[in-house]
Amino acid sequence: MAAGLCLFLILLCCLPVPVRSEASAADGAVETARPSVNGALHVEGTSLADESGNAVQLRGVSTHGLTWFPRFLDPSLIRQISEDWKCSMLRLAMYSELYCGEEREESYRLMKAGIDAAIGADMYVLVDWHILNDSDPNEHAEEAIDFFERISSEYASVPNLLYEICNEPNGSTDWGDVLAYSEQVIPVIRKNSPDAVVVVGTPEYDRNLGGPALRPVPFDNVMVVLHFYAATHGEGLRGELRAAVEAGVPVFISECGLCEASGDGRTDFASAAEWFSYLAEHKISYAVWSMSDKDETSAFFKPGFDPSGKIEDSDLTVSGLWVRELIRGADPKAIPYPAASLEKSVWAGIRSWISGSLGELGYKAVSSWVTLAGIAGGLLLLGALAVLLYQAFRKKQRRTYDDIVGSPSGTKRDLPARLCLVLSVFLTLLYLGWRIVWSVPVESGVFAVVCNLLLLAVEIFGFAESLVLYRNLFGTRPHPLPEIPEDAWPEVDVFIATYNESTELLRKTVNGCLHMKYPQPGKVHIWICDDNRRPAMRALAEEMGVGYFDRPDNEGAKAGNLNHAMGLTSAPYIVTFDADMIPKSDFLLKTIPYFVDAELREAQRPAEERLSLGLLQTPQSFYDPDVFQYALYSEKRAPNEQDFFYRTIEPAKTATNSVIYGGSNTVLSRRALEDIGGFFTGSITEDFATGILIESAGYVSLAITEPLASGQTPHTFREHIAQRTRWGRGVIVTARKLKLWRRRNLTAAQKINYWSSVVYWYSPLKNLIYMLSPLLYAVFAVPVLRCSWLDLAVFWLPMFVLQDLCLRMNSGNAISTKWSGIYETSVMPHLLIPIVKESLGLTLSKFRVTDKSGRGGKRTRDLGGMIPFLILALLSVAGIVRILLIFDASQTFSFLILLFWVIRNLYFLVMALFLVDGRDGDEEAVRVTDAEPVTLLSGGVVYEGITTLLTEHNLTVFLDEGEPLGIGADCELTIPREGGEIRLKGIVTGIRKTRHGQARTHTVEILDFGGDRYEYLELLYDRIPTLPQSLRRDFGVLSHLWQNIAHRVARTRK
Repeated sequence: MAAGLCLFLILLCCLPVPVRSEASAADGAVETARPSVNGALHVEGTSLADESGNAVQLRGVSTHGLTWFPRFLDPSLIRQISEDWKCSMLRLAMYSELYCGEEREESYRLMKAGIDAAIGADMYVLVDWHILNDSDPNEHAEEAIDFFERISSEYASVPNLLYEICNEPNGSTDWGDVLAYSEQVIPVIRKNSPDAVVVVGTPEYDRNLGGPALRPVPFDNVMVVLHFYAATHGEGLRGELRAAVEAGVPVFISECGLCEASGDGRTDFASAAEWFSYLAEHKISYAVWSMSDKDETSAFFKPGFDPSGKIEDSDLTVSGLWVRELIRGADPKAIPYPAASLEKSVWAGIRSWISGSLGELGYKAVSSWVTLAGIAGGLLLLGALAVLLYQAFRKKQRRTYDDIVGSPSGTKRDLPARLCLVLSVFLTLLYLGWRIVWSVPVESGVFAVVCNLLLLAVEIFGFAESLVLYRNLFGTRPHPLPEIPEDAWPEVDVFIATYNESTELLRKTVNGCLHMKYPQPGKVHIWICDDNRRPAMRALAEEMGVGYFDRPDNEGAKAGNLNHAMGLTSAPYIVTFDADMIPKSDFLLKTIPYFVDAELREAQRPAEERLSLGLLQTPQSFYDPDVFQYALYSEKRAPNEQDFFYRTIEPAKTATNSVIYGGSNTVLSRRALEDIGGFFTGSITEDFATGILIESAGYVSLAITEPLASGQTPHTFREHIAQRTRWGRGVIVTARKLKLWRRRNLTAAQKINYWSSVVYWYSPLKNLIYMLSPLLYAVFAVPVLRCSWLDLAVFWLPMFVLQDLCLRMNSGNAISTKWSGIYETSVMPHLLIPIVKESLGLTLSKFRVTDKSGRGGKRTRDLGGMIPFLILALLSVAGIVRILLIFDASQTFSFLILLFWVIRNLYFLVMALFLVDGRDGDEEAVRVTDAEPVTLLSGGVVYEGITTLLTEHNLTVFLDEGEPLGIGADCELTIPREGGEIRLKGIVTGIRKTRHGQARTHTVEILDFGGDRYEYLELLYDRIPTLPQSLRRDFGVLSHLWQNIAHRVARTRK
């Protein structure tokens, strides 16, 4: 966190400073080559020369791995190295394994950041494709070609760059392998940068120059590499270098050091002086390893060095001091060796520091770890035993969908995820044991103790909630779609409930319903259930050929509306859709078989033993970004906030027959509804109550993970809060009316799961306590916890890390602790009072439909909604300032952990402020990023292409060949579809050119659907939304924060 904070300050405070060229040296000084003066370099003889033909020696430094030490790409640090050290070159070591794996774009981003910083400091840059474990460069030749094509094209006209195409080939790799690789990669670079210097690695970790002497690389401006480490390599390797130079081989020392070849161990200054004297004499360029603070002797900086600050002598290691003088141009043999000294052992120093920093508590709490771990393990075993006994008892009963279909082989959760669950429970029990025994600040007064116990209480309740979730996750099983006989498909009624939604919105939903596939389409009956008696809605139903129901009053709200429709229909299964929820064409094909299969399986059992599937819930998916994705510019980072619930929590509830009816995208048994008296009308969350009643009546429920229908989300933060307020208050009043704990026909597992659903809505109180606890100490000096940094490192940190890992692994990466914190913090102050009022019996009885009118238009800033967050944010800033003012070096870790919590909460508050601030609307309801084949006809010329973006009014088409179209060009588009094609007419309204200036991507506004509008709408909506379905890697908190700041600054300039 300290490193992250430093990086944040760097981003805010570092401004570019011009770099003075030092190529024109005074008499007696050693020249420093600069791109601004010497220009592009080329190979002349055995060394480098500048544009004027003058011999040049680059004296440079090498970074360590970019992804491991990104802090050392700080522009201010690189400027200091350039100016103060008179360094002419920076080698950027990008490990090829990381680029070829999951770190591809991050590696490339860091490489660009390093290049830009070096260019800004007027330095040459050696772009290093750093192979090591992937010993043969041909192993990742394809990725290398891609990388060098990208980087050389992006910096094609920049004279600063040199390219090292393979660092340290090793293992069985010989010079022939390297040559074959070079002949693939060098032409790619030459295509974009014809005159750039290319540096080629040699076998045996860049220490075999025999091959290049006999078989030179068949390209101009190429040098070969030698690596040496002075404490390991002596006269033998220097002799090989001499022989190569005398044979006319141009050699580049792209990596070298004063220590052993491992990068650590003994440092040999005498050998280093011999090496660098020879390099200076023959103008052989070099880069010294490594510009980092890694705890090894090759590092220039001591551990903990802050790259954003000024470099002091005290920041440099012994190697760093010597290398600085070398780079400045001093005679290597004249640089003084460090004086010998006997210092206290590192381990003894560490132990002394730890003992002093722990204060009075010392190792007491940590020494009790074994005892507390034994208790935690015992409780875990007791819990497991209780579950096993309960399951053994349950074998005599049949109460869930799994009891109908049996236990399929394997479970949905893989072994690592299950082990993670178990370890997370164990570590949480261990943490809670420490909290109870060691953390209560008795000596700090009653108020501190009360605050501590309140925090402990919410932690225990949070753990209990997580236990319910974990228990369900353990029981989660796959439920593959069953096959049923062709003649077994039943009649189905589809209810589309509407109150005040627009006709156009309903048109899309009805269109989706009409496109639902079914073996016998005549058995599907679609009904618009209009609770507002609108002529326009009746006309829509007639136009589209579906049924229409209205009623004389609105008694019972949505539930009453659906009950009215039930009374006028008779199909054995009912599908409920909200007005905006557009089903996929396979919705019925992937839901109805579960009901039929359950009936067929149970038909052979005695009537009194039969189970029936009463409720099947599919995920509520959304085709437009939710308020978090949209307002926080995270459409490409995060999934919809509700995905975790519908795609992880709901399917897990199948194991305990406690699936929650979500009100839409659901199939229900008519018999189940009739047995409970229809949809429950006594609550504003009729869906939650109806699901409980169906399950308590003996019917089983099932939730599946595949999204089969998608709709709209609340488009403003105010609408989001209004929706969640209705849900929260409705769930609480439902629990009170249905008397959950006293219902005899519910199992213990069902009651606990419903209780968990109710307790969830008290999260605002829990999160307020979490938010205030660190602030009490940071601002008001009230010690809520009695602990040391070591206690937190041993008891809290493992639990915190495992909880985040567990959350990610078991949610399909749908949520993380970061996003969970954003979600819960943003609603905390606005839900707190309504939830408390509902708990006191002040019931919200008026039903308010969520606004689905669209996101268009300018945002309206809700200053009132910001006030709670502003107050907490100001307190957090005050807390940070106070922590810094009372900082004690001996308590560094304790202060860092406190800072971590305060800054983490401040981040959540800032994101909540951004959320309330909002973002200007987008008139397009949906944006589909998908490649659909398209044929475009314009001016008699036919173009073949693919779509890159589709909306209701526009298409963006990539055309691979042919003459570019002009703005305003009329065109006809044909999109093939199953069983036909879609024909559209439009006009070109936008053109995006490639980096080579070619017009390839055209935006076409649709002017005429030609009778294919409904098919085009089906093309847009008959799919899982192309918004993220899981978390994308976003490089943490700072990049997310910076992105939001940048977007908001940019929009103020429009």
